[in-house]
Amino acid sequence: MAEKSGKQQGSDAGEPVFYEESGGVTKAQAIEMIQGLHFSPDQSPMGVAGGSNGYGIISYPGFVLMFCNQDSEHLMQIPKREFMPLTGILQDVVYYADQGDYESAAACVIEGLSRNEGADINWGLYCTAGEVFWRLREMELAGNLFLQAYQCSDCDQKAHVLCQAAATFCIRQDPNTGFALYHKALEEEPESLEARHDLGGFHWDMGELDKAAEYYFSVLKKDPAYHASYEELSNLFAQLGDTVWPKPFMDCFTQSRSMPAKDLAAAEADMQKLLARASG
Repeated sequence: MAEKSGKQQGSDAGEPVFYEESGGVTKAQAIEMIQGLHFSPDQSPMGVAGGSNGYGIISYPGFVLMFCNQDSEHLMQIPKREFMPLTGILQDVVYYADQGDYESAAACVIEGLSRNEGADINWGLYCTAGEVFWRLREMELAGNLFLQAYQCSDCDQKAHVLCQAAATFCIRQDPNTGFALYHKALEEEPESLEARHDLGGFHWDMGELDKAAEYYFSVLKKDPAYHASYEELSNLFAQLGDTVWPKPFMDCFTQSRSMPAKDLAAAEADMQKLLARASG
């Protein structure tokens, strides 16, 4: 049996002890045995029999515990990045995020980032990582990851990741950078409804209600089925004291339906009157 590693020998304070060999199989050999496989955290511990070696696996966020030939007293800890494809690691991230366990999702995504280190591809990995760290309220890290996604050569949603990055800067009280990134998103994709909608929110936060309304209406003129803008306009009408339009706009949002063009035009005219009255 192989000796414990130096790190493992320092585990007298109650830390788990892991080994470099189990059942006559070295850790390097074990990695070869499971290379390319995906063990999801939602699986029960699984064993595989047959061949020259049988093994058992228990899956955790960023690693698996593995033993061979029924030698469960000598567990080997193997990071997932050493054998699992990147797609599998991202599946684990989604699994934990769906459970609301963002700490475990972060552990998984860190494994993915380590595996992708130095590459300028896999923009979805950086975007997913940004979303995870956003949930953990680590906004500076999240923003940097969204920007890294934008810089990837395979990024085909540049406006989206720039909008995500812009939002992190706004939360960090840097609206100038946020504003610049929103407009960069529009430069990348001039027809981006997401960028226009988000700019509406930006100007609302800045107290520029006329520009906010202009962006929200511009979204709905381009796509009456972009339902998120109905909710914002409902709230904006309510803030301005209107009693006619909040409900129709909110109904469009909650019922996922589009407002007829003539009603939308009438609402925009009323909004301009309300804004003129508020500024006067």
